Amino acid sequence: MDHPHKKPNEVEQLKSQLLLKVAWYCLFLHAMLILVFLFVEVELLALFNIFSVATWWFGIKLLRKDYLSLALRIFSLEVTAHSIVVCLLIGTDYGFQFYLWAASCLLLLDIQLKLKQAVSWCTAIIIMFAYTYIGFIPSPYQIAYHEYAPYIHFLNVVVCGIPMIYTIGLIREITINQRKELEILAAHDSLTHLFNRRYALGLIHRAQQSCVSQKTPICVVMADIDHFKRVNDRYGHELGDEVIFRVSGQLKRHLNDADIGVRWGGEEFLLVLPNCSLIETQQRIENIRQAVEAMSFQADDLCVTMSFGIALWHPTQSFESVLKYADVALYNSKHKGRNTLTIAPESALT
Repeated sequence: MDHPHKKPNEVEQLKSQLLLKVAWYCLFLHAMLILVFLFVEVELLALFNIFSVATWWFGIKLLRKDYLSLALRIFSLEVTAHSIVVCLLIGTDYGFQFYLWAASCLLLLDIQLKLKQAVSWCTAIIIMFAYTYIGFIPSPYQIAYHEYAPYIHFLNVVVCGIPMIYTIGLIREITINQRKELEILAAHDSLTHLFNRRYALGLIHRAQQSCVSQKTPICVVMADIDHFKRVNDRYGHELGDEVIFRVSGQLKRHLNDADIGVRWGGEEFLLVLPNCSLIETQQRIENIRQAVEAMSFQADDLCVTMSFGIALWHPTQSFESVLKYADVALYNSKHKGRNTLTIAPESALT
């Protein structure tokens, strides 16, 4: 259910901005056609284009007020009526019937119109386009400069096609960007931008399999922000979120491309370091610990520290087993007074 304070749909906003540009293009095009039809002495079509300019101006006003669906239907109706009237008066030799394709495309952009309705209307418009070639009587007007009809026909096809290509192309880009954003959201935690737990599991298993096949070490690290509940209780959840965000930033600065950083839950993090020995992991985690301890906040009396548990992942171990060892090592760090790191005994013996 929509909420009155719900954030506006960004895709619809981009679509509205896109259509606004197309609408201005069409408005100026109709304004030019007023002069063209006056020049070739078809005054009735010149008057009709004055009405078209007013219609597109009204549609632009609707777009600016976020009445996207209504504007699309008005635009589509105007283009359809305009194409049919022009073809009835001067025939199909000039290519104005091709604007019916643009009218059908506009209707498909109206997401408030049910798909079956949109498809039915678009099909009707395309049938009307086809009918212009077999059902329309010859033009009652002997239009001036009729010998230039093939060139005008060519020009109309191009002029009609440009906004269609532009619109569909930009909507394609919007769709691609939205898909990328969804992929990022599906894989990452929204606050820390580290991997989320569900997505990370697949990466972790593939990293472990790669290290086993290459016979290289891989270490698992459990990390936890010390006394985080006190931070929330004393300074509030807003500052608590800032602490988590800043800590995750330190973690990311010390991770390389092959490493996997995960927000495991709340103030708890999981780090998986492929191709990294136990000694190297210990040094890198110590660097992280010092970097976190050195952070400063607006609350001068706030000091943030982290505790770590490190375990070497043996080829025969399951992920659950090595995770348990790292978790026990983390508990030992907490027991020793926090702000320290501990290597799991099973790892130290290897």
